[in-house]
Amino acid sequence: MKISVVGLRGFSGVQGGIETHCENLYARLAKTDLNITIYGRKKYRVRDSVNIKTVWLPCIHNQYLETISYMFFAFLHILLFNKPNIVHIHGIGPALFAPLFKWIGCKVILTHHGADYKRGKWGFFAKKVLKTGEKIGIKYANRVIVLNECSKKSLSDFYAEKIIVIPNGIELSERKNNGQGKFIFAIGRFVKEKGFDDLLNALPKTTHCIIAGRADHNSKYSWNLVRKAKKLGVELPGFVQDEAKEKLFLECGLFVIPSHHEGLPFTLLEAMSYGCRILASDIPVHREVGLPEECYFPCGDVKRLADSLNHNLQDSRTLDYDDILSEKYNWDKISLKTKEVYDAL
Repeated sequence: MKISVVGLRGFSGVQGGIETHCENLYARLAKTDLNITIYGRKKYRVRDSVNIKTVWLPCIHNQYLETISYMFFAFLHILLFNKPNIVHIHGIGPALFAPLFKWIGCKVILTHHGADYKRGKWGFFAKKVLKTGEKIGIKYANRVIVLNECSKKSLSDFYAEKIIVIPNGIELSERKNNGQGKFIFAIGRFVKEKGFDDLLNALPKTTHCIIAGRADHNSKYSWNLVRKAKKLGVELPGFVQDEAKEKLFLECGLFVIPSHHEGLPFTLLEAMSYGCRILASDIPVHREVGLPEECYFPCGDVKRLADSLNHNLQDSRTLDYDDILSEKYNWDKISLKTKEVYDAL
């Protein structure tokens, strides 16, 4: 069975939740009888996977035109050179092309990674386009995969029979945080919905804080965030991965994820795998993971966040989340469920 995967920016080492999802998922599915082709964007090419065919396509590097131009070239390549049994679309923006893939005879699966139109970086018109992509994708896809029950509930008024919950996953780490670290750690893209400005406003004085990540497209928000962070003495190492990222998880005193909106964040699952003490905003997606109550604070409440930071920095306990991760967020189980969706079509 031939599977073409579209919607992601890159593969193998590219920053982003969709990219991390696909790298872990398709590394496992490539060991089965599936013939998989990943379509990435040439600008984000870091390294090629040794096991999976990747086609690198041009795109217009612009916040508003990048996805649509990349998807146009992906559609042309699939039409002229590939013609798979199934096209698996990741994300609601690329889902605008679902009818075209159906038109050329492919079955379509859409993984809905989150309501991107709720993200602060998009203006009115872009949000309308994303909402349209969501509606078109759900209507024309043969199956729709969502990452959590929250998303299923919000989308199940129509086409409920085709919506399936398959979450992100994580590898359990044998190395664990010892609870003795003295710095706060956060990681993610420098966009408004990540809530990093809430964290900066709540930071106790003289506290060592590291925020890893960067903006995909520089904006007034990202510039102001970097400027304020430097003024407060916050360390900004940029995009980190592999050993550098693992070191931060292992040595931090507290991992903070203050997001206002998420799909199902890998960074939260990673912090759990390393046994970090965690402080997360109480948005429904974070709540669904099932952390202890003391790990949550009211989303956007800077005063409560500041109080929670002070309290947690004085606590040296470590927590074990391995049972939760093994049961709900196991990549082997997730890849098996995804292959069952392919086989059913």
